[in-house]
Amino acid sequence: MESLSLPQRLYYRYLSRAYAFMFALSRRSFLGIRLVALVRWLPILLLLWGWLRRWPGPVLIALVLLIIWINYSLWRAKRDNYNRFVPVASSLLEAADLEPLPPNQKVTVQATGLFSVSGREDVLLLRPADYWRVPLGEHVIMVEEKPGKYLYQFFSARSLQNVQPGWLLFGPQPIDCLAVTFLARWGPEYTRFGQIYEDGNDSDLPPPKRITIYLSTADPDIKRAVWQTIVSEARRSRLGDAA
Repeated sequence: MESLSLPQRLYYRYLSRAYAFMFALSRRSFLGIRLVALVRWLPILLLLWGWLRRWPGPVLIALVLLIIWINYSLWRAKRDNYNRFVPVASSLLEAADLEPLPPNQKVTVQATGLFSVSGREDVLLLRPADYWRVPLGEHVIMVEEKPGKYLYQFFSARSLQNVQPGWLLFGPQPIDCLAVTFLARWGPEYTRFGQIYEDGNDSDLPPPKRITIYLSTADPDIKRAVWQTIVSEARRSRLGDAA
């Protein structure tokens, strides 16, 4: 993030920590009560108590502003699925002299975004995942939702819309990642009676969904290899279509 100005870096670090804090509040409980409910209601109860006890006006105004900030922050974090992506230039990755990954070679990454099986889907944040490309060209991301339970996404060179390096805002510091956007026909709304359409007749299926997932890793070589694999496959497909 060195190319950004100091105010931008500070703002993005604040958002990254705020998203992680709001996510933790939404998932944790204390004495059977969701922490997010406590954070919402305690300032309101304190404001009512202060109003009855005739606290000074500036204190009451500060409590009102705190209530507005808390509720806005919670709403915004939930709307954004507790993360945000900041794109950066892709020139460094494009200049990297790396070969694409061989077919069926899996690499370990962390995945964020919407993942599915035939009957359900969920938004996951920084979960362990395997990425690989099958010989026919389809890309697979298998994400461990819980120990022994996995969700998936699939895309091909034809369904790929964009791949962009950048920063994922979630946690103590923004995370270096790749944002992969594609059109998907995978998930609960594309199944009938729990079975995926496999007869080739997809005329009555809903239109494909535009999905963005984020792949992150601490190993820059893995990141560049994943980038090269996705981009080179897309370029080959487009050159083949042009021919």
